[in-house]
Order: sequence, then C-alpha cells, then structure tokens
Amino acid sequence: MRSSKSSINERYEYQQYIIKQLEKDGYVERDSKHFDKYSAMDPDLLLKFLTQTQPKVMSELKKMYGADLKTFIVNSINKAATDKNNSILNLLKNGVYVDNNPNHKLKLLYNKPATDYNPDLIKKYKANIFSVMQEVWVDKDNKERVDLVIFINGIAIISIELKSNTQGQNFKDAIKQYKKERNPKNRIFLFKAGCLVNFAMDLEQVYMTTKLDKDKTYFIPFNRGKGHGVDSGAGNPIDKDGFGVRYMWEDILTKNTLLELIEKFIFIQKKEDKDSRSNYSQKKYKEQIIFPRYHQLDAIRKILADLKINHTSQNYLIEHSAGSGKTNTIAWLASRLVSLHDDENNNIFDNIIVMTDRVVVDRQLQNAILRLKEAAGVVKVMDDKCTSADLAAALSSNTKIVVTTIQKFPYVLDIIKDNGSNGPILKGKKFAVIIDEAHSSTAGKNMLAVSQTLSESGESDEDVQDILTNQIQKSGKQPNVSMFAFTATPKETTLRLFGRPDKNGDYVAFHLYSMKQAIEEGFILDVLANYTTYKTIYKLNKNIVDDPTIPANDAKRQIARYIDLHDDNITQRTKIIIEHFIQNVQKELINKNTNMSEAKAMVVTASRQAAVKYKQAFDKYIREHRINNIKTLVAFSGTVTIDGHDYTEASINGFSEENTAKEFDQPTYQILIVANKYQVGFDQPKLVAMYIMKKLHGVNAVQTLSRLNRVYYPYKKIPVVIDFVNDYKDIEKDFRPFYTATILANTINPQTIYRLNEKIDGYYILDPLDID
Repeated sequence: MRSSKSSINERYEYQQYIIKQLEKDGYVERDSKHFDKYSAMDPDLLLKFLTQTQPKVMSELKKMYGADLKTFIVNSINKAATDKNNSILNLLKNGVYVDNNPNHKLKLLYNKPATDYNPDLIKKYKANIFSVMQEVWVDKDNKERVDLVIFINGIAIISIELKSNTQGQNFKDAIKQYKKERNPKNRIFLFKAGCLVNFAMDLEQVYMTTKLDKDKTYFIPFNRGKGHGVDSGAGNPIDKDGFGVRYMWEDILTKNTLLELIEKFIFIQKKEDKDSRSNYSQKKYKEQIIFPRYHQLDAIRKILADLKINHTSQNYLIEHSAGSGKTNTIAWLASRLVSLHDDENNNIFDNIIVMTDRVVVDRQLQNAILRLKEAAGVVKVMDDKCTSADLAAALSSNTKIVVTTIQKFPYVLDIIKDNGSNGPILKGKKFAVIIDEAHSSTAGKNMLAVSQTLSESGESDEDVQDILTNQIQKSGKQPNVSMFAFTATPKETTLRLFGRPDKNGDYVAFHLYSMKQAIEEGFILDVLANYTTYKTIYKLNKNIVDDPTIPANDAKRQIARYIDLHDDNITQRTKIIIEHFIQNVQKELINKNTNMSEAKAMVVTASRQAAVKYKQAFDKYIREHRINNIKTLVAFSGTVTIDGHDYTEASINGFSEENTAKEFDQPTYQILIVANKYQVGFDQPKLVAMYIMKKLHGVNAVQTLSRLNRVYYPYKKIPVVIDFVNDYKDIEKDFRPFYTATILANTINPQTIYRLNEKIDGYYILDPLDID
C-alpha cells in the first residue's frame, strides 16, 4: 500500500516510511547502538559479511588474533580508509590487505556478476548486507544526530537529512543543517574516508554533496527535472500521492543501483586548484568525489538499455546543455561501452572512438576513463600528428578506447566503414563513435583540416557541426557503427541525422538536459538577463537598395563592412567598451587574497581585419590614457594583410596560437578580441562581459553568448552583454529553440492548425467576440 504525502505529518514518519520501503528491497534495519562513530562502521555486520563470504581468510585471522579479531579488522580497514593516499571507495572496489600477508586480502563487497556462469560469485553477491540506521549519533559528544545512514556490509556510505514540507521545512533546511551543525572532521563525514555522498531531502526535491566543508559546502541538485517542452525545468514531477522523490527509494537506494554506482560511476577526480595558488607558477591540486547527477545516470542507463535491443543499428543524439558535466558523461559512456554485452553475452562494440577538438578535454577524458577502467592499455590518445595508419593500428590492437581530435574525423569514417581503406584489417569489427560537441574554439585550423569547404579568407559561416554532418551524410549510416553525438545546440541537419521521430513524428534528441533546467539548477547563468543593445544608427542609400542593377544584399553587406572597419567607428566603440569595462566589469570577481579583479571580457568582431584593427585601437587607447591594469589579446586564424602589412595571431600576441587560451587565463590579460574563434567550446568561467560587433543568428548566436554562462564558484558572477549590431528580439528568438528542447517538425500542414484550433475551442476559453 502506497503512503501519500498528506499522511507524512512529521519528519520522523517520513523516516519510518523510507525504512519500510528499503526493507522491501532486502535491507535490514539496525539499531543505532551498533554504530561505531570512530570508524563509521557497524562492526558486527561487517564481521558477519566477511565470515560468510571469505571463511578461509577469516579462519586464518581468527587463529592469529582470537578475541581481538573484530577490533583488528575494524582498525585495519579504518587505517587504510583514512590514509590520505587511499579512500573508502578504493577499498570497496578493490578490497584491503589487513596485514603483510598477500593472502590476507579482504573483499568488502561483491558486485553483481555480468553472467550467471559462476554460482560462487552469485552466492557471494547475494551475501552483501545492505542496512539502514535512523537517529544516528555521529560525534563523540552526542550532539550531532543524522536522520538516516545507509551501510553496505557494515560500512557507512550515505547519510541523509530529511525534512517534511508539511511541517513548513524543505531541503534548504537540511542543507543548512549540514553546513552549520555537522562537523566535517567527524569520521562519518571525513572526506574520502566517510560517506561517499550526503543527501538533503524533503518530499519533493533532493540535493547532494560529496564533501562537507562548513559554509563552503557545495550542494547540487539530484533531481529528475520536470515537465516537457516549454514546461521543462528544475525539480521533480509530483506523483499522485504527492511525492517527488519516490525514485530515491524505488531506484537510487536499491541494492543493485548502489552497487552499480560504486562499481561503474563514482570515482575520485584530481583537478588543478587555481584558487589555492600562492603564485601562478606553482600548481596545486585538489581531489573531488564524482557522484553522477541524475540526468547523467539516466542518460547512460537509457543508452545502454537501448543498445542491448538495437545493437549498432541506431545513432544517438544527446542534447545536454552547457553545465551538464558532459566530459564525465562521455567518460562514463565510453567506459561502459567497452564491456557492454548483449543477452547472448557477445560484445556489442569492439572499439570505442572518442572525438573532441579540445586538448584539455582529451586529458580530462583520459584521466576520467582511466579511473573507471584501470586495466593498462585500455585508453590511447592520438594527437594532431597521428595519421590514418596510426589510427588503424590503434583500432586493430588491444586498445579499447581511442581518443582523437575532431579533424581526424574523415580518416575515422574511412577506416571503420565496411568498404573503407582498412576494411580487411578491421573486417567484422563494430565501433562506437562518441562525438564531443562540435566546437570551433580553434575554428580555422581545425575546420580546414576536416574539410576544404572553407573560403580562402578563412571566414566561412559553416561550422564544425555542419562539416561533420556533411561527412556522415556522404558515407551514410554504417551497419557496424553507432554514433553518439553530444551537443547543447543541435542544428536541423544534426537532428535529422542523429535524432529519432517521437510519437508526433518530430525529430528529437534521444536524451535531453535542457538549458532551462541547467539555469534553474544553478549550473549555468542566464546570459540574456543582462543583454543590452547599443544603437548605432546609419542610413543606407535608398537609391542603391532600389537600383535593379545592383544586388541589394551585396550592397548592404559592403556598406556595413565599410562602416564596421571605419577608423572613426572603431575608435568610438573602443572608447565605449574600455570605459564600460573599467566602470562596470572590473568591479566583479574581486579576489580576496590579491584584492584584484579576475573579470575578463570578450570582444566579438565581424572579420579578421576588424579584429586586428580593434586590437590596435584598444592598445592605442590604453597607452594614451595610461591604463595600467588592462591588457588585450587577439584571436583569429591565418594571415591578414592590412595596408601592405601581414598580421597573424601569434605575431601580434607574441606567442603561439596554442597558448592564447592559457595566457588569457592569467591575471595579465583582461580582454580577448576574436574573429570567428573562441565563440564556441571555449570554457573560461572568468568571462563576465561580451561586446558584440558581429551579426549573429541561430545556433551561432546561442553558442557565442553562451561563453558567458559558466558559473565561477564561489563568486556571484553576473554576465553582461553589450550588442552594437543585433536586436534583442532576434537574439531571444534564436535562444528559444534551445532553452527547453530542440524539435525538428517532420511535417506541418493546415490540417494541423485546424485540429489545434478545434482543440482550443473545445475548452471554451476564448470568446469569439473578444477575438473579433
């Protein structure tokens, strides 16, 4: 019998209800008196599990330690877990050596076997003991009590603070409790040694953190999202009984899901900690437990389930907004595809190819995958210098995952297709190709390597997404290849190629995490909230427009280009931008240690010539006005000739193109002037302002302005856009398709309109007299 939200009158009743649901899945409830707060364990349950599953080792240890066996084992595991170079996650995955004897290794859990072939493994998997305690005192003075603690084989892995909305409290109160009333030094909360994740949960929403750090604790949503289409957003759908979080006890906290999370998803990431640098030449690192957000877990599981049915017959479009954690999602997908088997226990894929154009992502992907797949040689990264022969050799070897750059895409297509140049070598092999969002952060050079369709000027509007789509369309869907395209902004051609028709016949993504949900959940910022146009008015000669002998569009374009490059216009805009940056932008992102602003800005110009001229104008204005705290960089592809002088990005900046993004991240530089470069795929969270001097439309508008949407925690960043060219209504229209879900209608006809009209009329909302 299902309980309802209305029957949950207080937090304790909610607590009891969850325990009853967990007991249906085989959990045992344990009295909190069994909890050892100094090891965050239930020692009796731990010993019971070890004795049942590993009797031989336990018998040998019993002879050695006698009555002290329980104490010895608890202390050995506790010592290993609290070692700064170790973690409870590692012990759960790999076991622990309790002494110097190599035969005395204890397994702390048994994962679910991939097949039923080994009855002993099945027996040990079923011997895992899942338990729950309520009202657990976790500190030595008995001042901190946690509502629920989840254990696997006597080891605490999850803490949960509950609130009941019917009492006027919600998850925010639980978060406050974790931040204000929980000591991170208590053993159960000790980073890497204590709980893997801590949930703040009410009846409708769930938030989580993997590290308690007082007021610095960072909680993120662990919600499913709610609504469809224009109604999609943050939160959870409420079921008929009033619960929004039923998925927690019906799925997430179930035994099989927790084992899957520990074995396949949770990992410890080591990242460079820029905020803690004493100076910018000394790197420091911080660790983070990566626990999947709900949409990441949902996407991977749904893809794997579909592949078991369709094998390599389908392609997949994953429409995940910026801020979705795409790098980790791709790493999880690549890792899972390596060992994915069908119902007959056959590998669905022989090789996984991950394609990206960001070198730093290559490293992130490699590190993330290696933490999930620890076998040597499982991942190989192919740089720009690799040839088609190198790729073929990697794919014909034992290397399971190959990470390569997007400009190698034509090579990859030719290698893996049935009648490709390396057909005999790779004959019969099946491939998964994961395409990281089609970026053009290194646009000119990378795109030129992919295709020769760029104009000689290097300023083609065709982006990488278009080029990849054209390449795939030429080859057609290969029966031995499934492609997984990740993008936040799919174009119509991408939807047609990778999307699938829904029940209405419209092409949609296989999985969606919308921009709206990402904004509402706080993972990205709303860049249109502070969008302002700067009206630069000029008149076109009507005689030219009306002259039938002159192509009107070409004339307008030439006049606009002349005005855009006119020295007076550039000088005027340069003054406006610099003064606005000084008065408004430099007040943001003040570093408390240096008392200096970390805020940066991007100037988007319409051409490479404009980029060079603006760079010169900016430097001149800064020099003449003796401004000491602003320096600029420029970014464009190829060589530009102006007044007989040749300019390149490297010659102007004083270092190679490859170092531009890295140098811009330093405190030395504040403004980056770009031309068809760094407008897509450039992830710089310190970007606060953008000044637009280029006509933007459609996907390009969304991708360009979205460079500002990155959150820069712990700062409260407020992005601002000053647009000299575009109109707000046009930009808003460009954003609208990607704000919730991108849909490509298969057909549209008058009958569709008539049926919609009849449906609306049936509700008797609109009065015909009012309409007239």
